[in-house]
Amino acid sequence: MSTWQLRVAGVVLSFILIILSGIWLSHLGKPYNTGVFAVHKAVGVAVGILLGVMVHQARQTTPLDAVQIAAVVITVLSFIALVAAGGLLSVDLKVPAFVRKLHQYLPVFTALSTAGTLVLLLRGG
Repeated sequence: MSTWQLRVAGVVLSFILIILSGIWLSHLGKPYNTGVFAVHKAVGVAVGILLGVMVHQARQTTPLDAVQIAAVVITVLSFIALVAAGGLLSVDLKVPAFVRKLHQYLPVFTALSTAGTLVLLLRGG
């Protein structure tokens, strides 16, 4: 396996772990289990850093075209929205119900966006 294939496999496994730990957290209810919550957040941060490194390395090989840049921007914005919604859910404030729904649907959009971005980066546009 190439380095890129291993990294893509790591991203896929990370998304699975994030989603499973998120489902587990929602079933445990508040206050959130500290260990599961820490894993959920740490893996999210790790996959974000890994994706940033992958984009940076792809950019060093060849400049990104407009479609690749747009895909990266969409993926970054979806990650930011996902983290923001998760952050709102983790505090003891009363948040609107749509924030919970957003945090349930954004992982799917973020995973699809990430997959599309990786395909574009691997194929060179």
